[in-house]
Amino acid sequence: MAIREKKAAKTKLALLDAALELMTRRPFEEVAVAQICEVAEVSYATFFNYFGRKEDLLVYFVQLWSVETAHLAASVGGGLAGIERLFGHTAAQSEQSPEIMEEIISFLAKKQNVARLTIKPLTDMEKRLRFPDIKDFAELEDTGMRAVLPPLIHQAVERGELPDGTDETEVLLALASIFMGAPVALAAGHMKGLGAAYSRQLSLLWGGLRAAKGVEQYRRNEK
Repeated sequence: MAIREKKAAKTKLALLDAALELMTRRPFEEVAVAQICEVAEVSYATFFNYFGRKEDLLVYFVQLWSVETAHLAASVGGGLAGIERLFGHTAAQSEQSPEIMEEIISFLAKKQNVARLTIKPLTDMEKRLRFPDIKDFAELEDTGMRAVLPPLIHQAVERGELPDGTDETEVLLALASIFMGAPVALAAGHMKGLGAAYSRQLSLLWGGLRAAKGVEQYRRNEK
């Protein structure tokens, strides 16, 4: 069973890596499943043993990204530092391979894609093969930023890094807007500035939340 599980995990990761390699040469919509299988050196039929459609590879990428960034956020203590680490790591990845970020944003922007998402949890074998240096996966979510970010936001409020009473749902919405919006605002071919853009936008968000709380407190005192 362990051998079979390891083989399955290796095959799925090989298919993902093949797709990512091809995405550096042409848009994802122009990449055929047959081409992915050729690069991964697996049969066409094998692909559909693991993925229902080509777009599921993008979901798989996001799942692996979730585990990695959740680990990196925890490694710096979570809270605001964790959020900034998550954004910084994503920016570094995007600056190195901008095509991937562009494809993920394009995919998620299409509501019909999101509605059809079927997310299967990652197996322990997949996580261990992809991230051999991570020892404990117990608390690491694999379902995207809407699972990874809320605990970090909550930690920031509990620690006083963000004002008491901060609307955590609104902060999540703001962070999602920055995460998806900054790459779009920079436009294709300008991902080299994404790290700096993320840093500026996060600083503005933290400062705005603190300033708004200060104004609210001042108005209360005036009454």
